[in-house]
Amino acid sequence: MEEYLSSIHVHPQASSQLNKFRVFLSLARLLDYSISDEVTKAVEDDFVDMRKDDPQSISADDLHRMLVVARLLSLSLGQTSLSRDSWLRAKHIETLRRSRMEQHKSVNGNEP
Repeated sequence: MEEYLSSIHVHPQASSQLNKFRVFLSLARLLDYSISDEVTKAVEDDFVDMRKDDPQSISADDLHRMLVVARLLSLSLGQTSLSRDSWLRAKHIETLRRSRMEQHKSVNGNEP
């Protein structure tokens, strides 16, 4: 990776910014992270409701993806526990991602 990055002619300021992002991500990985019982229950309830609406539209993998996004959102805000707000933001991000994926399928004619 270092060889690859050194082969790219990057503006010094951009390189400095890239290093700052690396340090931030490295430190974020080391932080303790938790989910309270209250938020766990809210996430479970949301997942059950999403499955009730359309059982085929969401899977355990989708729940896992949203929890990862929620974790990253929380940590990026300096929070070491999941808040209801971060969970809702993660759900919204997942909805936007799915929408873009559907648009991409339609544009490319890759409808299932």
